Order: sequence, then structure tokens, then C-alpha cells
Amino acid sequence: MNIARRGARRLRDDVLTTAPARRKCSVQLVNRLFDSAYSKATKFLPPDLAGRIDLLRPSFRGSWGGPLNGQRRRCDIVRDLARAISFDRAIETGTYRGTSTEFFSAVMGTPIETVEANPRFLAYSSRRLAILPNVHVEPGDSRPFLQKLAKCPGTTNESVFVYLDAHWEGDLPLAEELQIIARSWTQAVVMIDDFQVPDDDGYGFDDYGAGKKLSESYLPTVDLAGWQLFYPKAHSSDETGARRGCCVLVPPALFAHVRGIASLRLISESA
Repeated sequence: MNIARRGARRLRDDVLTTAPARRKCSVQLVNRLFDSAYSKATKFLPPDLAGRIDLLRPSFRGSWGGPLNGQRRRCDIVRDLARAISFDRAIETGTYRGTSTEFFSAVMGTPIETVEANPRFLAYSSRRLAILPNVHVEPGDSRPFLQKLAKCPGTTNESVFVYLDAHWEGDLPLAEELQIIARSWTQAVVMIDDFQVPDDDGYGFDDYGAGKKLSESYLPTVDLAGWQLFYPKAHSSDETGARRGCCVLVPPALFAHVRGIASLRLISESA
């Protein structure tokens, strides 16, 4: 026992006297090991229970480094859009853990409708966001969710901000989401996460194989006829967090409101 105690004390002293850079690496390693063990331990729990337990982990509240993947310039775009347009509602597909949802609630100050298909993330985010009276979390697939909203009386006459982030792994609902939106709303500004910024390779994007790369060629051009495609004005080297690409789609009715926003640019404009 004494030998074990001496060994533990020596390990503690080594960690405390290690150079800051090495100590930081040690802490990161411990955190990764803990996250791995936690993931394995909760993997087979009922999703609702796992989601409740996840609420006990403060680090999950800032998943992906904060709102919108921890990207400050992306957050600036949303703030600029909210200043330029008095949105009546915000719609989000892919709630995940609700970090970006909280941000939308604070910035927009409007009703927020969000949908999450993953039962564990749904259990987590619905409880986390329950304190926000303007946020409604819906379970299920994003396509029926959007169709349901489009049938609500008066909803399609509203100006709405739509954030599309429900694409993941084998399922890619993006084209259908855009078709529903374009056919239902004439005043919808749409931001798509994980989208290729064609002249800036520093921004990451999703590519799920043939015909499933999130880029301009993937967009349903017939339904989006007349819509304008904007990209971040900020170069990826000036972005923070995950540095994922995005685009903003704007219908003709709102083009004049968005055209002068400093944080956005048309692809024909220089970066």
C-alpha cells in the first residue's frame, strides 16, 4: 500500500511540475479518456435517460465550441440579418443540444420552432430549452416538420429565418427541405450549415458521396429560381471555432434588405 501511495504521490508531483504545454496535453488526454468511457457507459441506456444524464455535464451546453460551431463571424451574419429584417419567426432543423437554438432565441426575440430526430438529443434539448417560453422543440424528421409548419394558418405569410442543419450520415434531407421552403414561403432567409464556400478551401463542408456534396450544384435550382446565393464575407482564416462553411439563400422579396449586409457577399464579389 505504501508503495502504491508513493507512486500516486510521485505521479501527482510530476503532473504539477510538468511544463504548462505538457500539462495541458495531459489534461486533454484525461478528458478524452473520460469522454470515451462516458460514451460507452451511456450508449445502451434508454435515450430519454441518457439525455437526462447528459444534462449533468456542463460541457455539453457549449457543444461544438458554442453557438453555430463556435464561429463568431457566422454569429455576426445572423445578428446582421436580424437587424436588417424584422423576422416574425425562426425555424431550425437539427436542434442537437440546443446551443445554437438559445442563440437564435436571444438574437431574434421571436418564436423559435426547432426539430430533432435523435431521441437522446431531443431528451436533452427539450429539457434544456424548456425555460425559454418562445422556443418549441418538436420531435421527428425535418421534412414533415416543415410541411406541418407550412400548413399552419398565416405562417407562410411571415418573414422567417431558417437554419438548416439536419443533414447527418446516410440521410440528407436538404434538397427536400429547400423545396418545401421555396414552395411555401416568399419571405424566408435560409442559412445552410456545412456548405462549401467555393473560393475558400479553409471552410469545411459535408460531402456524402456522389451527388451528395453540400455545394451550389446540389441546390434544387428550379424551386430556387430567382433566389440569390450569399457566402460569408470573412475569410476562413478570420473565422473561429470549427470553421465550417455556410451559405445564405435569399428570395427576391428580401434581396434588397440583405444586399448591403457587410458580413455577406455574392459569389461574384471578391472575398
